[in-house]
Amino acid sequence: MPQSKVIAELLEERREELVKYASAVSGDEAGAEDLVQEAWLRCDQAARTEPVAKPAHLLWRVLRNLSIDRGRRVAREGRTFLGGQQDQQWENLPDDQPSIEAMLIARHELAAIQRVLDRLDRRTRQAFEMHRFEGAKLREIAARLGISITTAHGLVAFAMRQIREAACRD
Repeated sequence: MPQSKVIAELLEERREELVKYASAVSGDEAGAEDLVQEAWLRCDQAARTEPVAKPAHLLWRVLRNLSIDRGRRVAREGRTFLGGQQDQQWENLPDDQPSIEAMLIARHELAAIQRVLDRLDRRTRQAFEMHRFEGAKLREIAARLGISITTAHGLVAFAMRQIREAACRD
């Protein structure tokens, strides 16, 4: 099943829960549905351009980030609007969106990291992904891979060195 379809089904199944979460995090009950829709659109676009390992995790993470941004924006607007009159400072605030240059740099760095991960042997990559993406402790990695804690540490450290070196080269 295509990943964009998986994300759409997840949205359909858990829409109410997602809207409640967005409302609670953003403090914007009226805009919560819009946040869920925006999160779905971004995840759908990502899934159509590159493989997504954990579609559900991606949807929740994007929704969380959008909700936090909305909450900040609502708080800032509350401080800058006085008696229905817009404060001059509001017009001078920088845009919250990253610049095109920052997005291109981030994509370049992500591509470099992906190349490093693709070159790692299966066990090293698994250890690194468990540690960095799942938040697994070294002892959990060791148990799941059937290796010692020292070996797990060595695998994760090796992967990190490879990524740092790739980042410095590019």
